[in-house]
Amino acid sequence: MGKEEKRQRVYEAALLLFSRYGFKKTTVEDIGDALGMTKGNLYLYARSKKDLYESAVAWALRNWQQNSKEAADKEESCAARIYAYFITGYRYLESDPVLRHLIRHDQALFPLTEAEDRFQEINQASRHILQIYLEEGIATGEFRPFEVAGVAELLYSFYVMLVIKRYVVPGNIPSQRDLNTAFDLILNGLLA
Repeated sequence: MGKEEKRQRVYEAALLLFSRYGFKKTTVEDIGDALGMTKGNLYLYARSKKDLYESAVAWALRNWQQNSKEAADKEESCAARIYAYFITGYRYLESDPVLRHLIRHDQALFPLTEAEDRFQEINQASRHILQIYLEEGIATGEFRPFEVAGVAELLYSFYVMLVIKRYVVPGNIPSQRDLNTAFDLILNGLLA
């Protein structure tokens, strides 16, 4: 098994235990025991429990992001790419109960300011993906010209709000019709 495969196993085990018992109750020894590794060996992958947690969560967030991007990049139009990026990401959490549980219980994953954002690089990469789709749409004439960075930020904020409403706030599940209506409004506006 290569180093990256080992790192992935460590992150998967850490995420499972952190999601099950929480950050405070999970120990590095617990993670090592689950992997059949010593505490010392785990420190080859992270400097501390906090570093292991943040590295494992970042790994999971990047997987989520990559899954969404791969689905979006299969689409022909830029509007369809944006829709696929959001819907695939939104539904991804249905298939990943560990990440879904972490998101529900670590609300610091959704900071109100960039200064509080422990995963700013990943979130910025998601906004950049949206910017690329928007720029391509403007270049091809699919979208009218607009200030791309601001619109990408608005779209990303909308996406995060959907994730929070669905996965963080219990019992608040937007229907597929609600999602389609929201995306229609975003992509087509209010004007006739």
